[in-house]
Amino acid sequence: MGRLRLVYRIIVDPLGSFRSLEGMGFRESLCHMLTFGWVTAFLAGALSLRGVDYSDPSNAGGSAQLFAPWALEALGVDVGGFAEVLLFSGFVMVGYLVLAAVSAPVLASAVWLVTGRPAFGETLRRAAVAVVYGMTPGFLFGWVPNPFYAVGLWATLWQTLAVREVFSLSWRRAVVAVLLWIVGVGVLHDLAGLLVDALLLLP
Repeated sequence: MGRLRLVYRIIVDPLGSFRSLEGMGFRESLCHMLTFGWVTAFLAGALSLRGVDYSDPSNAGGSAQLFAPWALEALGVDVGGFAEVLLFSGFVMVGYLVLAAVSAPVLASAVWLVTGRPAFGETLRRAAVAVVYGMTPGFLFGWVPNPFYAVGLWATLWQTLAVREVFSLSWRRAVVAVLLWIVGVGVLHDLAGLLVDALLLLP
């Protein structure tokens, strides 16, 4: 019940709830993701069978939903039915895990650049908390087909609020850190895409 109460507070009172996350760490963040990420993972998988195209960013609530149909297509998987829902859900969860694993150190680096804080381990812990708990709107509502990536933008706004509160930053520093984080993750995404394309061209 405590987890559900926290999720409700994150949606209706993000600043207050993020302020209360002091002491949360990697384990709690992972549990939060593995508990609530399945909401969108499973429902998006079910709706994909009903014709919702989550490879279209205007439907997806986050990058994890974009990853799932790409992974199924790349692997040539076409099983249909409940098995496909489970596979889709699993790939969404893999997407969440990979994004968090990449995002936390990039965000920690961005905060370090903005603030000069030397304790990188502590900064990394706080970054993981901000990334994962800020993603709560995506976990709960990312399955809803939404125009203009609306749920993804909502989650990004909540992550910005989380960065501000978890790190006790000014609004300016929080926004700069989040922008650096988004650019950093985007660069890594593009580099990964180039690497995958190069590997596929190998004989």
